[in-house]
Amino acid sequence: VEHGNFIDRVVDECGFSKSESFRVKNARGNAEMDAYTLSRDQMILVGMRESKCVRRKVLEWLRELSSMVDDLKQRKIDRCSAALNYKTQSDMVKQVRDSEGKETRFYHFSNEADLLNSFALGMPAAKYRKLNGLDKTDNLRDTLSTIQLECIAKLEMYNTSFIAGGIDFDARKAMLDKIFMRDFNDRLINEHILIEA
Repeated sequence: VEHGNFIDRVVDECGFSKSESFRVKNARGNAEMDAYTLSRDQMILVGMRESKCVRRKVLEWLRELSSMVDDLKQRKIDRCSAALNYKTQSDMVKQVRDSEGKETRFYHFSNEADLLNSFALGMPAAKYRKLNGLDKTDNLRDTLSTIQLECIAKLEMYNTSFIAGGIDFDARKAMLDKIFMRDFNDRLINEHILIEA
């Protein structure tokens, strides 16, 4: 494309006025021509107009961005679901213990959380924190993958039902293990393999 025609396209694409141009010497140094200072976004717009390759790359970026947005939305949904299910599970623990005339201590809730963490994380929360350099004040669930959050949320749902049904801890653990193996074991292994690659 001839320089003059290209500059006309730049002006058209970016909405420049002629007064925004400045003069530069050509590569041989024997003539002056108009030039404009373009931002990165303006360069992409001009490139998209002039190059199929640039249009393809921008489309690829948009697809990646859309995928990232979808992943973030799903993560937020899973995080909220896990938080809501934890509250429901904790309420059920308290309700059942109250109905049995038993006092509820903090460790009754943490025992339930650790049961589920041992499935999703492969270890208790304290060990996971230590291995990952997390402080006690760091919210553990904010560091988990979407699959781990989904696992915890689903197991919390089941566990709440089992608690309501009066099923003891060991029996619940065995039932949750079957659900975990069926729904999450392979997915978490595959996720771990991808992260390690």
